[in-house]
Amino acid sequence: MPDIAVVGAGLTGLVAAYRLATAGWKVTVFERYPEAGGLVACFDAGGERLECFYHHLFTTDTDYLALADEFGLGQTIDWLPSRMGIFSRDRLWDFGTPVSLLKFEPLPWVDKVRFGWSTLVLNRTADYHKFETVTAHDWIVAHAGRKVYDTVWGPLLHQKFAEKAEDVAMVWLWGKVYLRGRSRSTTGMGERLGYMRGSFGRLVVALIGRLRDAGARLEFANPVKRISRTADGLEVQSRTGTERFARALFTAAPSELARVAGEQLPDEYRANLIGLPATAALCVVLELSRSLTPYYWLNIADPDFPFGGLIEHTNYIPRERYGGRYLLYISKYMFRDHALWSAREDEVWHVFRPYLSRINHEFDDSWVLARHHFKAAYAQPVIPCNYPAVIPRFETPVRGLYHACMAQIYPEDRGQNYAVRSGNQAAQALVAAAADGL
Repeated sequence: MPDIAVVGAGLTGLVAAYRLATAGWKVTVFERYPEAGGLVACFDAGGERLECFYHHLFTTDTDYLALADEFGLGQTIDWLPSRMGIFSRDRLWDFGTPVSLLKFEPLPWVDKVRFGWSTLVLNRTADYHKFETVTAHDWIVAHAGRKVYDTVWGPLLHQKFAEKAEDVAMVWLWGKVYLRGRSRSTTGMGERLGYMRGSFGRLVVALIGRLRDAGARLEFANPVKRISRTADGLEVQSRTGTERFARALFTAAPSELARVAGEQLPDEYRANLIGLPATAALCVVLELSRSLTPYYWLNIADPDFPFGGLIEHTNYIPRERYGGRYLLYISKYMFRDHALWSAREDEVWHVFRPYLSRINHEFDDSWVLARHHFKAAYAQPVIPCNYPAVIPRFETPVRGLYHACMAQIYPEDRGQNYAVRSGNQAAQALVAAAADGL
């Protein structure tokens, strides 16, 4: 049986490991954290499991839905309506529908028309290649106007990508708009978003169970420090020692691959891995006694705010599942040199707290029943123009070492569906390579 080390127990690593194990491979999964899931890791909130970082599905997420059906979890996914808003000019506005656009006073009528027309163009353009060589900034200003950029898209891009906001290619924004448009058009009843009862962590638990049943070895809290090529395979050095494998699939960030493979990688290849920028994510999750806003998803289009979005989970999923508590994510993307990344939890809360009162003037500290703090160092790749030229290849220059990660998801943006797809594709490619004697 072929043997392989899978580094990383996020969805991509778990799915690839599961496919390989059921194909008869001898699989060992290494994960640096005590539990699996990556960005789908969960915690307890009001007696129910909840993701540390907010998640939902679109109707177009067919790879994820197929896997859920395969594991008997498809019927646990509820398709529910959601409400989107935007905070602009120091007040809340409905957003995301034609009617709400008409009522959105921060944009004059001519700019509303340009905004609507440009969104329609994106929704009806299937060929993404025309958006690869122009930045989102330049395309929006040219097709929707400076006012639309400054009022809506600009603040949102800066909240997501900080100082690199104006470097982001339009293909990234196209993916966001086009995907959402397709999700709406296929429901026949307005947009519905999918959520798995009991959290998306249920699929992670199911994958782990299937892996164990297939004889895979799971090494949690055992980070990989070094991967080295030898005459007859790969040596994988982890916290607990060194083992030899015929192959290794690395599913963590490109910069991490550059670190563990080191000087074995050609200089240009390694420099490319290190040079691929990505933002980190910080989420403060509040358990509240009262609701903060009427929205599930609230974009913050105000550059003064220290966070970019509020996701009120219980405006989407009934709060009765969480002991009657209201659950609110405060979302902040940043680069890891940002002061908040290394700040203490109380310091982060001290920065965020005053802005919740600007969202809802009645907000009081007594509303907060519990507060949770989560960070992910690799959460959102930055997609520049001509990105295909720098996407890391699945086959690395080190024979037997393969790489599958978020940076390869293109032209779509990262998400659970594409992590599952990446895992499936990685396993298929590895099985094909083994059949060819590679």
